[in-house]
Amino acid sequence: MMDSPDKHHIEFSDLLPEIVFEVDKKLRIKYLNDACAEVLGKPKNELLNTRMPIEGFFSPSDLDKIKHSIRENFSGHLVSGNHYTIADHKGNERIFSVHNNHIKKDGEVIALRCIAIDITSKEKNHKEVSSQAEHYHHIFMNSPIAYQALDKDGNFLDVNPMWEKTTGYSRNEIIGKNFKTIVADADLEKQQKNFQQFKKTGEINDVQLNIKTKRNRTIIVNYNGKIERNKNGDFIKTHCVFSDITLQKKAEQTLIDSEIKLRDLNATKDKFFSIIAHDLKNPFNDIMGFTQLLSLNMHKYDKFKIEKFIEIIHHSSKLAYNLLENLLDWSRSQTGTLEFRPEKFILNEIIDENIELLLSTAQNKNISIYSEVAPHIFVYADKNMVRTIIRNLISNAIKYTRLDGFIRITNYYDKNSCEISVVDNGIGIPPKNIDKIFRIDESFSTSGTENEKGTGLGLILCKEFVEKNGGKIWVESSENEGSTFSFTLPVPEPDFIQNL
Repeated sequence: MMDSPDKHHIEFSDLLPEIVFEVDKKLRIKYLNDACAEVLGKPKNELLNTRMPIEGFFSPSDLDKIKHSIRENFSGHLVSGNHYTIADHKGNERIFSVHNNHIKKDGEVIALRCIAIDITSKEKNHKEVSSQAEHYHHIFMNSPIAYQALDKDGNFLDVNPMWEKTTGYSRNEIIGKNFKTIVADADLEKQQKNFQQFKKTGEINDVQLNIKTKRNRTIIVNYNGKIERNKNGDFIKTHCVFSDITLQKKAEQTLIDSEIKLRDLNATKDKFFSIIAHDLKNPFNDIMGFTQLLSLNMHKYDKFKIEKFIEIIHHSSKLAYNLLENLLDWSRSQTGTLEFRPEKFILNEIIDENIELLLSTAQNKNISIYSEVAPHIFVYADKNMVRTIIRNLISNAIKYTRLDGFIRITNYYDKNSCEISVVDNGIGIPPKNIDKIFRIDESFSTSGTENEKGTGLGLILCKEFVEKNGGKIWVESSENEGSTFSFTLPVPEPDFIQNL
């Protein structure tokens, strides 16, 4: 016979919310408390000495497990702490964690004393937490946005697959390394300042950084994030996401470039119409006006007046021709129809040619022109463009040099380039206008020392032609002391000096 619990034990067990019961080898219930009777749905006196239901009470998926536990326990091996799903007398599924001890007689297990704890709510909560954890893990693993977590020193604690895909680094390669190892050198200081500020404020928004991918490609990313802290406010880690905005930035730059190009085109158009409407019209007005006066009054004018009119007509014709020539060259350069044909040629031949062309204009103001360019200096450039550059620079120097002034043309060369300078002792350029003279959108032009007209187009054309030939152009000037316009041209390889 099996010892029965005493009265006090019985009364105490009835106060427990847990199920308490004892069964013998034939699974007959030898003792149960009120909680057990309530689950089984019958009075305690009806259940005593009846067989503990297995089939129909335990979940079919748990039958093999409960049978194995019973066999093991009655064979002397303690099996305890298993979880089982049962259906109570109302049909509700409930989950119990069952713990048992052996009741022995003469060393043999003759019964099991069991306590079953209802863990239905706990398991439900656990499943919900597990489900949420799985859900968030799924989001983490499949997020289209790159994620990273850093410790307080900026070392990587975690990254997601999109981060790996964006940077090219695997999780194993990057965990434990410092964030600055992937930040572009130019942004290192910016990143350090932002990270310190991030730790103070606990949040960053739209921080853009250049980072280096594993393939040494630099991409632009936009960061947003917050800091996780414990209940005491201590730093735990950062949570940041970023998006690759490289293409967006390129598109923005393309729009900016397009806007600049459009602005330049509008300035070019305005300049073109300004020249057509005003500067090209004026010399023809002079020509038509004075030829008409001569035609109507030839017999009334003396020889001196006729010669004066003819001189004015000649000067206006020459101005119109030079202007038209520049205008045609400039328009061809804008439309891309101007051919670029670089060749090796002697520089001073072009300079002498232009001095001869402009000598009469210089003599009208008693200006002396000196070429100090060494003979037989070779350059490698488009001959026609260089001719236009030198013509415009000398013409400009004549225009802005006073009576009895001088113009010098010099050069300096090395193995890479030849520098040509046109120097005058004219009126110079005010500092505020220096930056305007090579810009089409500034419409900058002033009258010469004898009120010669100009458009400002010549210097713009010089800049385009110099740069087309791979050189650069600049000016040094002081008001009332003169100007020096210099430009460079490439030289042929290996030798560009002959018979020095």
